Amino acid sequence: MSGLVLAIGGVTAAYFGGPWLAGACGAAVVAMSYEWARMSEPEATTPAFMFALAGSLGAVMFSSWQYLTYGFVWLVACALLSATRRRSLTGVIETAGGAIYIGLPAALFVWLRDRAPEGLETILALFAIIWAADIFAYFGGKIIGGPKIGRGLSPNKTWSGIVSGVAAGAVAGWGCGTLFHAEPNYRMAWLAIGALIAFTGLMGDLFESFLKRRFGVKDASRLIPGHGGVLDRIDSLMAASLLVGAALAFGPRATSLLFGTGL
Repeated sequence: MSGLVLAIGGVTAAYFGGPWLAGACGAAVVAMSYEWARMSEPEATTPAFMFALAGSLGAVMFSSWQYLTYGFVWLVACALLSATRRRSLTGVIETAGGAIYIGLPAALFVWLRDRAPEGLETILALFAIIWAADIFAYFGGKIIGGPKIGRGLSPNKTWSGIVSGVAAGAVAGWGCGTLFHAEPNYRMAWLAIGALIAFTGLMGDLFESFLKRRFGVKDASRLIPGHGGVLDRIDSLMAASLLVGAALAFGPRATSLLFGTGL
């Protein structure tokens, strides 16, 4: 039920976009900033939370105005300022890197939605591919089983789950290309795109598992019944947003090839 409510809320905010999506992303970074501060600096949660929150909210705000570069500069400045509190290189990396890890995907997500004219389709494709990958990775790993990826990263994740998730993401990608009326040649390209986005999302989930093991926590928080924290729920989407955001920032005409007449 928690997952269903989150999915409906996410799709609704993405559909209306603008202040609705910016508000949803702002709420998400409030929770994630707290979760990161709680995990990485339990002895100094308040200052870590405040710096990460200021940087992330500012980045989302700038991004909602399509000033992504300004948002990134503001985010990095807040992250580095927060890191001056730490006295070791590891601490500096954790604090600065964590603030950017929270804020940049959220800012990119807002920026992707507001890109005309395929912003909504881009977000819906991300949702479809990531959700398909997550669902089939879970059930593929449970049903097929087999060798574990690595207990140092995550004790339960299997290679069969990764393969199942990537395959499901590829099929979801092809379905998106068909739904969006892409040219036949580019519909096949959607297979590779779906697989790449799915793999990136699953690696994001694996990275989050590694971080939790490093900090000695089972879940980022208990904000979402049955799912742990917000970071636990959207770690795959965060990684995929980084990938797609970077690709479209450096190749802005790519969407005109991948999307046909749209929905």
